[in-house]
Amino acid sequence: MVFQRSLLLLLILLLTHYGASSAIFYVSADGIDVNPGTRDHPFATIQKAQGSALPGDTVYIRGGTYHITESMISRVERNLFACITYLDKSGLAGKRINYWAYPQEKPVFDFTAVKPANQRVVGIWVEGDYIHIKGIEMTGVQVTITSHTESYCIYSYGNHNIFELISMHDNLGTGLRHRRG
Repeated sequence: MVFQRSLLLLLILLLTHYGASSAIFYVSADGIDVNPGTRDHPFATIQKAQGSALPGDTVYIRGGTYHITESMISRVERNLFACITYLDKSGLAGKRINYWAYPQEKPVFDFTAVKPANQRVVGIWVEGDYIHIKGIEMTGVQVTITSHTESYCIYSYGNHNIFELISMHDNLGTGLRHRRG
């Protein structure tokens, strides 16, 4: 009887560990952030998707142009950096949080309208670890402090992150900067 209970407990633990599936969320240029992030009812922003994503999950970013505005600034970091998307939720070794372009589609993030006074613009600030961003295009990042030209498409403080197939062009700021967290 003790053996059967031990075996049952082991089976439950194995099913819980290996049976847990990763979730998939969707972001679309015509989505709405009050949506559940499903394929038919996608989120509008990566920022909102991060709130739902857990280690091992994938956020698919649908193709189209995302016209970013100053109202979409999610956080001001270090009293200077106006961050549109602030990714501070980490994945785990072997269970990254993926932010990937939907297969065969090209999401384009246009930051031209983001010009906050006395702040540096950052398209995506990555504070978390074990994050994988793939297949997006970023354009129009502005420099609004004329005495210093530091604005960024992506500013990474996290560790063990992957940035793959990212096109950054026609920006006034730097493409990708990484500083060890």
